[in-house]
Amino acid sequence: MAKRYFVHTLGCKLNQFDAARVEGLLRAGGFERTDDPAAADVVVLNTCTVTARADAEGRRLARLYRRLAPNARIVAAGCYAQRDPEGLAALGVFDAVVPLAERERLPRELLGEEACAAQPPGLFFADAARAYLRVQEGCNLRCSYCVIPSVRGPSRSFEPAPLLEEARRLVAAGVREIGLTGVNTGEWGRDLEPKRELADLLEAFLAAEWPRRADDDGPAVRFRLNSLEPRTLTPRLLALIAAAPDRLAPHVQVPLQSGSDRTLAAMRRNYRTAFYRDVVEGAAARVPGICLGADVIAGFPGETDDDQETTRAFVESLPLAYLHVFSYSPRPGTPAATMPGRPPADVARRRTNELRAAGARLGRAFRERLLGTTQQALVLDTPASDGRLRALTGNYVELRLPAGAAPAGAVVAARLAAVERDGKLVRAERVAAPPR
Repeated sequence: MAKRYFVHTLGCKLNQFDAARVEGLLRAGGFERTDDPAAADVVVLNTCTVTARADAEGRRLARLYRRLAPNARIVAAGCYAQRDPEGLAALGVFDAVVPLAERERLPRELLGEEACAAQPPGLFFADAARAYLRVQEGCNLRCSYCVIPSVRGPSRSFEPAPLLEEARRLVAAGVREIGLTGVNTGEWGRDLEPKRELADLLEAFLAAEWPRRADDDGPAVRFRLNSLEPRTLTPRLLALIAAAPDRLAPHVQVPLQSGSDRTLAAMRRNYRTAFYRDVVEGAAARVPGICLGADVIAGFPGETDDDQETTRAFVESLPLAYLHVFSYSPRPGTPAATMPGRPPADVARRRTNELRAAGARLGRAFRERLLGTTQQALVLDTPASDGRLRALTGNYVELRLPAGAAPAGAVVAARLAAVERDGKLVRAERVAAPPR
């Protein structure tokens, strides 16, 4: 019987990319995937350290997996393993802790000494139709609350030729959507020689020849940008999205963090609310139907109820489709960790819940504006619990299509009919695609 592995990933899409590399390595080494950690011979916990809550969840899962799989080899990787490897090792549940800076150790730690020189031959994603491609690593910003630059290091861009080759391998394996990810993706190219910008990379992807499928309604592959800092969402990028929304998904998450200029200054963010409004409203005007999201932190040191209300009113005045809201969490070694005036935990929770409610209202309103329109949607591998198909539009709306409407991995034309009761999903039907 083949040995089995279990991988659990916490945190961002970049962590998901790293986990896909680990899964590719294990599968190449003869392991089979299992969804049951108790049945695994190797367990990999890919950790996150962006908040204290993420740290605590990593420790909880580590202890749980050791109880469930007492004889498995359990390995910690990811950002928490980079920030505090000694602390994780001291838990006494890991057989190895592999910091990000020592990722070349993973083959040896997972597969043994004979594999110490091996390289992951590919990627593995649970949803075969969607994948991430890491184009950039690290960050040069120095936001007062963020530990990630010290964990992931300075910004480094990957050369376009290898990225294009990796994308070709993904498409050849059946991937229909590639999310371009990084710590600060918008900084791509600034450290290359000659200096380039993210729009140059996107133009190279869009200009490449990709084999089309004749049995569905969409292009061979579409690319999706994830999070872009406000100063990196340039007019040139928006022009590319507007010109090819079927191939470059009209969806961008633009971190805000606060709608109070006073709080933004304390956070050491490199913009103020007037600039952010110009960026977001400009994007909405340039790209019809674009899905724009924002990250917001509640309960930052020194934040008052007036700052909270200013933030709520600001986000609700913008053409946003969703919010990712986090309660502030002090990170060791960051300037904000020693700032006075941190709101009590119950106040931070209340503010977080208020902003999440605002995000839910924005999301429902965005979906309702799309009703009656026809969107290209990628049918996902796993159906919903009620048997209907799950599908994702370019502008990041999750649809429910009738069972049997299309095979998994197909891109179909779908007319959006009704927002479901939870406000998060849209009922849709497949319709005839317009002529190519």
